[in-house]
Amino acid sequence: MFNPQKTIELTTGGLTNPQATWESYLGENPGWQRTAMELTVPLALAAIVLGWLLSVILGGFFYYGYGHGPILSLILALVGAAVSVGILSLVVNFFAGMFGGESNFDRAFTSVSLAIIPGWAGIAVSGIPFIGALLQLAGTIVGLVFLYKIIPLALKVPDNKRVVHFIATIITVIVVQMIVGLILGAGAVTTGGGMQLQ
Repeated sequence: MFNPQKTIELTTGGLTNPQATWESYLGENPGWQRTAMELTVPLALAAIVLGWLLSVILGGFFYYGYGHGPILSLILALVGAAVSVGILSLVVNFFAGMFGGESNFDRAFTSVSLAIIPGWAGIAVSGIPFIGALLQLAGTIVGLVFLYKIIPLALKVPDNKRVVHFIATIITVIVVQMIVGLILGAGAVTTGGGMQLQ
């Protein structure tokens, strides 16, 4: 169930005191559905809406859903966010088991959701002209650093396997995202072509 106070608490803690926030929330052993309702979905929604609004008000560029109307942009951005978080969680979980850690999707999803809080913060301010893109890049980099740090805590990946786990995860996610993008892009081109023929 959505709990705005918990969302604010996790978001604030994830930015100002990440280690303690990670330990506390992971200690609650939330299922992925609870994490999605308390953190992932509301944070993604808030970041995307705020980023889009800032781009409209201030005249900046907002990447998510660019070129579509506001409602379709929001839907596309949320679907893209859900797919990205889901893929990253699956890959983190898969390689955790492969590299001597624990395979537990609930904890993988929770760790990914906690780690990418700075990335969402970057997206929320990305619509600001000139500095928005830099802030989004900074948020993404900090999110990757957080992901590297949280994996052993969440999934007990051994210290001597952390680097290879992280590199394998990032490379795999990039490849999978490219494949998904190509498939969705091909579908859009095919649909577009069909519409033009009619």
